[in-house]
Amino acid sequence: MTLTSISLKYFGGTSRWIRKYFVDIKDDLQKASLNYTLDEYLSVALFVTTITFVAETLTLPFLFALLFPPGIAILAGATLSVALSGIVFFLFYSYPTTKAKVRDNRIKKILPFAVSYLATMASSKVEPVYLFKTIGGFKEYAEVAEEANMIVRDVEVFGMTISTAIKNQARRTSSKDFSELLWGMNTIIISGGDLTSYLKQKAEAYMNDYRRRIRKYSQDLSLFVEIYLTLIITGSIFFVVLSSIISTVGGGLSTIGVQSFVVFILLPILSIGFIVVIKGISPIEA
Repeated sequence: MTLTSISLKYFGGTSRWIRKYFVDIKDDLQKASLNYTLDEYLSVALFVTTITFVAETLTLPFLFALLFPPGIAILAGATLSVALSGIVFFLFYSYPTTKAKVRDNRIKKILPFAVSYLATMASSKVEPVYLFKTIGGFKEYAEVAEEANMIVRDVEVFGMTISTAIKNQARRTSSKDFSELLWGMNTIIISGGDLTSYLKQKAEAYMNDYRRRIRKYSQDLSLFVEIYLTLIITGSIFFVVLSSIISTVGGGLSTIGVQSFVVFILLPILSIGFIVVIKGISPIEA
């Protein structure tokens, strides 16, 4: 039995009862490409949260009992169990929205190149479904390829028309830019317009936006480098030198410990933090 089936068995009724309070995450499940219905996702969230609460309730009071009297240990364990379980459920609640935003960001990075390729293929007057099938075969296009494959699946497996498949994907994609592209393609296909010209215009617009984001990123990167060199590197060196001078006056064992913490723990943590931030704002798909 899978986690989903077990969760539905024990919490399916509860999830159907509370689902009206969580309708807002239903669309995010689709946009995040999570293959769960709302009832399944809520059941899994309730199951994991309950297991977490039971495990914490059984273990935390014993751990607190090593430090506090029994009454305080039980109260502290129960309070912390409720708090941590609430955090677990909140993480389940926010995960679809967070993942949908991550997909949107990744699609935005890839879309200029994918649309340029679509425009090139469209100039050979191939069927629209073939455009999406070709894009879906490139792993380099990642999320855009996944979105294209879903359109192809709707056409070839579910028997939808290309127009219906495009409209369905335009509604459930997490990317506003990709949704606008699909709606435009659908209008061109239905009206019999020039799809090649439309895709070339969109490719140029997306590429101009991509260049603008690259320029902004280069400016932000320069600022981050200056902050890193000035505050982190120079600040650390200044602290080590100053603390060494001060330690000659009052003895240096504790100073050596603080210096070791700054150099071997704090400095690497801050450096990793800068790397994560820089990678997060990068318009280039790594």
